[in-house]
Amino acid sequence: MIKLFRKIRFDLMKQNKMSKYFKYAIGEIILVVIGILIALQINNWNEQRKENSNEQAILKRLEKEFISNKEQLLDKIEFRNTLIESCKQLLDYFDNPENATRDSILVYLSTIQPPTFDPIQNDLVSSGTIEILKDEELKQLLVNWSTDVIQLQEVERIFLRFCEQRFYPYVNEIDIQRDVAYNFFKDIPKNLLESKQVENLIPGKSKLITRTTNELLTDPKLEGKIAWALTLNMFNNQESETLMKRINTILKALDKEIKR
Repeated sequence: MIKLFRKIRFDLMKQNKMSKYFKYAIGEIILVVIGILIALQINNWNEQRKENSNEQAILKRLEKEFISNKEQLLDKIEFRNTLIESCKQLLDYFDNPENATRDSILVYLSTIQPPTFDPIQNDLVSSGTIEILKDEELKQLLVNWSTDVIQLQEVERIFLRFCEQRFYPYVNEIDIQRDVAYNFFKDIPKNLLESKQVENLIPGKSKLITRTTNELLTDPKLEGKIAWALTLNMFNNQESETLMKRINTILKALDKEIKR
């Protein structure tokens, strides 16, 4: 097309038809401009298509991550519910010692372990990649997500420190560590380990009766530690339920944006 215009323009110049020459020259310029605009539009379409494709890939990756986070959080809530029920039963034994046996006390004590929520964390916010997402509400939910997780993990760390610095040392101090450990590995929560068949690492219970049922249930320090474990884990599960609502809200927002 351009070559044809050039030939016509050259012929007009030879024939000294300047008015027609200028018309053709203007037409040629218009064609070039239209061609450039079309090329730019096609390029914009291609860029938009790539951006949409990248956004969909990120949305689908986020959906998988938050489904995984939800499953893990459900496991931790279930673990804490078991711990909470154990603490309640132990405190009931303190109030009604006639219902208790030494073995059942040790079994319930063995469930006092610190579960921790360790979600998949992406770098969308820190890297600025989050700006590719079009849904402003979803972006704000993702920005707030890290803060929500930190709030839960702060209370988890309080309980972890309590176990490491106060509960486990006291179990050692009153000489029931072997039996507590034996019961823990005897019926270890399978969500803590990959293997479904866990061999007990403790070779049987102690032959030494270091603390009788009565001695355990008249120990105010042990009672206090059980009460504190109950309090922390009830609060932690409240935080977990709030976080679960956040996850469900994020998953709904993702589902709305993902093209199935």
